[in-house]
Amino acid sequence: MVQKLYQDFLESPDRYRACETYWEQLVDDVSKSLNQQGEWKRWIPRHFADGSPFEMDGNPIFDGRSQKLNRAFRIMQHPPVGDEIEIAAWLKAYEEEFADLPREELVLNLSLSEESAQLARELLGKWMKTSTTVDEMNQFIRELLAK
Repeated sequence: MVQKLYQDFLESPDRYRACETYWEQLVDDVSKSLNQQGEWKRWIPRHFADGSPFEMDGNPIFDGRSQKLNRAFRIMQHPPVGDEIEIAAWLKAYEEEFADLPREELVLNLSLSEESAQLARELLGKWMKTSTTVDEMNQFIRELLAK
């Protein structure tokens, strides 16, 4: 059985923020391990034009973008629906004509558990490495999530 974390994150703004902080610390740990402190900035808006906040629905719960690497990630989180590890990952490409967007984005869709967080850490670590290509990342996703 998996060790579920923040199962009730959608039920309370305080729990939601605690969950965001969890992801922020995990991403900070990964970026520090790669000597990329401060390089991965949040990039997806969290407020409407009038300043009112978007709904706290976990999509995304956290995100980051490296201008230097011209790539990004997004973590979408949902409440658990079972007792297994719940995680999916894929790469999304943006057309060059959309210059405001990164070329590629790693998308993680999961329910948070100790086990899914460890897989997310490995996926983010691979994606954030400057030497990782899109083909290598796709292969890594297939291999890691097949286990």
